[in-house]
Amino acid sequence: MLPNAPASARAVHCCKAEINMEDQISMYRVEVSGWDLNEKFFVERTALQWGQGESKTVLLRQRVRQGTLVFIRLVEKAVPSRTFPVAYRARQVIERENGALYELTLNQVWPTTETPEPVATVIPDAAHGRGVGLN
Repeated sequence: MLPNAPASARAVHCCKAEINMEDQISMYRVEVSGWDLNEKFFVERTALQWGQGESKTVLLRQRVRQGTLVFIRLVEKAVPSRTFPVAYRARQVIERENGALYELTLNQVWPTTETPEPVATVIPDAAHGRGVGLN
């Protein structure tokens, strides 16, 4: 875990997990939200499987596109209002159980630190027939 990682990433490590010591896999109860293959918003409760390193997977009933963003929030009975969603990208989507479930392999999405160059905004100046720059 990176010491300068956002609090949202560190929060996952603070919660109790079911741990399989043989395979070194932790399971967390989570709520997954996003847009499915038909572009309908969904919210689904499931388990997040956290393997060695940064390997994370979830099983969903909703089918999503590979590369789509999903948001995962820890579901904790003690402090549900203290958890907030973290963005992940579905790196891989595998059909399971003859299409009844879909296994998503996830990569966390981090905000970029670079700021893009400001783009000049131009509005028309109808009185003089020219554009006026705002920045």
